[in-house]
Amino acid sequence: MAFAGPSHTPENPAKTMLSVIGRKRQILIMCHNNPDPDTIASAAALRFILAQSLKRKAVIAYGGIVGRSENRHLIRRLKIDMIQITELNIDNFSVLALLDSQPGTGNNSMPPKILPHIVIDHHPLRKKTARCPFFDIRPQYGSTSTILTEYLRELDIEPDRRLATALYYGLETDTQGLSRSASKADLNALNYLFPKIAPRTLAGIERPSVPKSYYIKFTEAISKSVQYDDVIISYMGTLNNPDIPAEMADFLLRMENIRWTLCIGEYKDDLILSVRTSRRGWIAGNIALRIVKGLGTGGGHEKAAGGRISLKNLKPDERALITRKVADRFLKIVAVNDRTGKPLIPSAPDRDGIK
Repeated sequence: MAFAGPSHTPENPAKTMLSVIGRKRQILIMCHNNPDPDTIASAAALRFILAQSLKRKAVIAYGGIVGRSENRHLIRRLKIDMIQITELNIDNFSVLALLDSQPGTGNNSMPPKILPHIVIDHHPLRKKTARCPFFDIRPQYGSTSTILTEYLRELDIEPDRRLATALYYGLETDTQGLSRSASKADLNALNYLFPKIAPRTLAGIERPSVPKSYYIKFTEAISKSVQYDDVIISYMGTLNNPDIPAEMADFLLRMENIRWTLCIGEYKDDLILSVRTSRRGWIAGNIALRIVKGLGTGGGHEKAAGGRISLKNLKPDERALITRKVADRFLKIVAVNDRTGKPLIPSAPDRDGIK
């Protein structure tokens, strides 16, 4: 069976999903690469559901790294066991579930020739996803955590405090506290989860200690930002964390009179880009797809999106050309005619003689 969104979702999607699993026991739950709170919480919820309803164990795997301090604290403090996909053999599993991502998006480590049995996501439906045995795709929802919360309620499974806290945080971060791409379903899920969370644990996850390198990279990113009318582009250079462009794009969008941000940086052999907008009627996900067309993969929601372009085997000047092409495409798409731009932060004044 296959279902693609609320108008085609069965009356009991969670039970339908469980029926697809049937008697199979070797279950792998795949997060997207460099997992964020939404995919981590969703994976934890699915594993909890399988344990409670089918008495089955499942393995949660991911590609890339867990970069942000908040995400590392989320995993550690809520005791969510996850393993690098490189340490597993996918052939050993009889059920593959992909959460908060879809086949062919380029942001997960599912082998291209393998179709997962289960796909649950809140991004627009991909053609390849429609070939999977079960898929539940709800692009009008603000998070995949919302979908999994509804599964728990459908199955009458009470989440424990750890899982409730994880789902609450996943939903909250993906919708920025219901201010971005949120729906009534997201509000209902938050209201359901809030009485069940561990407030002090959540506070510790939201405000963790961060290394000095975090501030150094933010300072560099701001110093390399260029403003074009109501647009800011940050050329972030080499990254030690693939999550930083998304954080910087959110941060820069808070600037007065700025309606678009694009942050670009190189992580290993990939160019990572993040797009944010406060403009109504524009879909950031569509903008990201247009930026990377013919170059890489991308996608997202109304207000937030991202993309990835492989730079493998390219020389430094060729990499720089790709970065320039991405910026030029973005400026053209958002109708910026004056391409001169101004540094966001003017050169520092001469400090000679200042004590």
